[in-house]
Amino acid sequence: MKTLKKLFLLGMAVLMITVSLAGCGQPNTVEGLVVSNEQFTEKEDIEGATQTEQVSAGEDVYASVYFIESPKGMEYTGKWYINGEEVKSDPQETTTDMSGAIVYQLEADSVKEGTLKFEVVYSDEVLSSKELTIK
Repeated sequence: MKTLKKLFLLGMAVLMITVSLAGCGQPNTVEGLVVSNEQFTEKEDIEGATQTEQVSAGEDVYASVYFIESPKGMEYTGKWYINGEEVKSDPQETTTDMSGAIVYQLEADSVKEGTLKFEVVYSDEVLSSKELTIK
């Protein structure tokens, strides 16, 4: 009977550890994403910003991304596409522990009329993306 009780407790402990570890591995750490001609660096600003449908050609474009569950030093890549062609790949690391913003910039000389797509990538997996028009 003692052995059965010990096995039961061991099984419960393994189950609890498995459940807690499964909850920690949240695959998508992007909580907010805004692409616009204006940059946002604070969570409240990113959450409160209205995502526009277009940005202006010949002006800098910013992708303001708010991450959660991301230890300091995690590397995420911002990929910019215009008319389906990749124009910039920008890897950056988080500078704060567990949550914080990264702002990716596409310089004005690259911003030509057409369709703009921005992707946040981690380990070859697209976590979030936005597509809008450049006029």
